[in-house]
Amino acid sequence: MSSPTTKAVALTGSDQAVRAATADYRGFAVRETAGSTAVIRIYDDPDSANGTLLDTIALTANESMAAYYSPGIAATTGIYVDIVSGTVEGSIRVGD
Repeated sequence: MSSPTTKAVALTGSDQAVRAATADYRGFAVRETAGSTAVIRIYDDPDSANGTLLDTIALTANESMAAYYSPGIAATTGIYVDIVSGTVEGSIRVGD
């Protein structure tokens, strides 16, 4: 039996749909890049910030943060990332 696969999906720097189907939200690795503050919200929703809130990440200027959730948090409709404020780079961890 194979183990579940976790994939890193790169952030584009703006709001984005990460997955449009059922998935496990397994975490993130992000960094604020503009010397300000940033807020990121991750939703259980395939294409908008209207679903169930799965995670909120608040970063200070130039801060990096990462978290890994095992086995993951079930996202029943998909995963959507809302860049509420600031400039960030990084990725979201997604499993099947």
